[in-house]
Amino acid sequence: MNRWREQGIKRLPMEDFLEPLSVEEVEELAVRSPDIHLLKGEEFYRQDQHNGGLFFIKSGRVQVYKLSLLGKQLTLVVLSSGMVLTGRRMWNLYAEALEPSVVAFIRRQDLERLIRKRPEVGLRLIDLLADDLHLMDELLSDVIYKGVPARLAGLILRLLVSEGVVSNEGYTIASRYTHAQLGYMIGARRVAVTRALSHLRDAGLVDTSQHRIYVRDTDDLEHAAAREK
Repeated sequence: MNRWREQGIKRLPMEDFLEPLSVEEVEELAVRSPDIHLLKGEEFYRQDQHNGGLFFIKSGRVQVYKLSLLGKQLTLVVLSSGMVLTGRRMWNLYAEALEPSVVAFIRRQDLERLIRKRPEVGLRLIDLLADDLHLMDELLSDVIYKGVPARLAGLILRLLVSEGVVSNEGYTIASRYTHAQLGYMIGARRVAVTRALSHLRDAGLVDTSQHRIYVRDTDDLEHAAAREK
């Protein structure tokens, strides 16, 4: 699992982003960026209000997704507590809470002031954008070159990086995901995800119970994720 964590996509956490700031600067930023409380399914990105700014996910989970011309949804990323999301990358995309969540938004002008005062924050933001680009490249490559079981195996490994919990049985993805939600995240229909999950389960790579996914050995799952069509 350690090797996968080193190789996998790991979003820049809010604590790392704010580390260069003093306590007073963090408190001032909090005053300028009041909490936004979201209900499950509530959308929160508005291009006219949030262009160029930065969201902090303080609690809960949110997803960023796009819609095809036919209205088909593709989830690009799921963010959990402690992660950040740049508003500018949200053009023509949508963001909604997957569960009751709290986010805060730093306006563009406040972000510019912060970077001028603390250039280290700007460098960490560059790292964040590089992670975004890497993630999009990986998702596009998987959709083109891999079948649904391999794409699902890769998604499970990415979710283990962001929200995996270690137990006596191995590793567990903390959040519950429906087959439809997993399908949105890998560009596959729900029925194809059901078949792929059954394939991974029959191969002894994962186990499932009450919409939770359990992994005993990540090495074998990595091999499954690497397979092309």
